[in-house]
Amino acid sequence: MARAQAGDIIVDMKPTFGHCAIVTGNWNMKLSASVGSTGVPGGLGVIHATSGGVIAGDWSNGRAYCFRARRISSEELKVIQEVAEAIQTGGGGGAPSTEYGACRAIFKSWSAPGKFGTGARARLDKYRERLGKDRQVLKNVFCSELVIVAYQLGLKVNEAHEGWIPLDGKHTLPGTLKRWFDANMARWQHMGFVEDASLALK
Repeated sequence: MARAQAGDIIVDMKPTFGHCAIVTGNWNMKLSASVGSTGVPGGLGVIHATSGGVIAGDWSNGRAYCFRARRISSEELKVIQEVAEAIQTGGGGGAPSTEYGACRAIFKSWSAPGKFGTGARARLDKYRERLGKDRQVLKNVFCSELVIVAYQLGLKVNEAHEGWIPLDGKHTLPGTLKRWFDANMARWQHMGFVEDASLALK
């Protein structure tokens, strides 16, 4: 049975805000059956920002949409996962881990348009400068911001890339992200739904 693969973005649309995560895989299993013909490993878990913190673990939010970029390399997906891991751990080297930004989600997400602009670019430049330097990449983050920023940094802030998400993560809720995917099916595709930790697609 097909399942989500590393780099997929899953979005649930439960009442209130919804929730989303980025799927992760084991990139060391190059010769394993878990690696598909594209060279991308099948999903083993997710990284997501929750009220309990930014965590790596199983998907346990129930039925959710699964979206996948149509034109993106396995190497790029690996870097995107590495960025998400750096955000989750705080960058390593003793830096504090990134915390869930409850106030950021409740207030900042509504306080400005979600379109990518100069403010988002300035923040990405700051985050990119911290990557790989054993420094906390972000202090606070919420779920949709995490997946958007991971993609933008993983793609080297290349706005011309087919997998680029032109949204300001700080001001984008899961519902807004899903609506953007729905409106951009030439660049992204809806793979089906996941329902549990198996990440099986249905």
